[in-house]
Amino acid sequence: MSKINRFLLSFAAIVLMATMVMAVLNMILRPLGHPITGSFELLGFGSALVTGLGLGYSYEKKAHIAVDILFNRFSRPWKRALSVLGQFCCGLFFAAISWKMLMLGLGFMENGELSETLGIPFYPVTILVALGVMVLSLNLFLAAVKAESRKGAGRGR
Repeated sequence: MSKINRFLLSFAAIVLMATMVMAVLNMILRPLGHPITGSFELLGFGSALVTGLGLGYSYEKKAHIAVDILFNRFSRPWKRALSVLGQFCCGLFFAAISWKMLMLGLGFMENGELSETLGIPFYPVTILVALGVMVLSLNLFLAAVKAESRKGAGRGR
């Protein structure tokens, strides 16, 4: 899973760098009377890709925010059980989001939905973001399985 997370993050990094270069060029060219046509569309597509494709890696590296004020008051067995349950429920939630996004992307493809200014199809971006969300979901399921197996391994001691 780690290799998939890194691959998607590498792709997101390339998109981020391209988006930044385009934004800077647009800032330089706009006062000169030559703005980049569709720059806002491209920034939106790029931002969606960077966010969606970086989710799995962010979860893997625990680079997310966790509010655990109440959680820390529970005993260790309760923390483990709630952690497994939470990761599994979040995995289901993000799997459902990914499925709906995939269906939305396939609908865009079927209908030929295009962006307003540049006429870029929406479906590739939507499907790639759905892929990133699905990878997050898989990371959550794997974390739940690992936490459960560690819990089970500790029972025999």
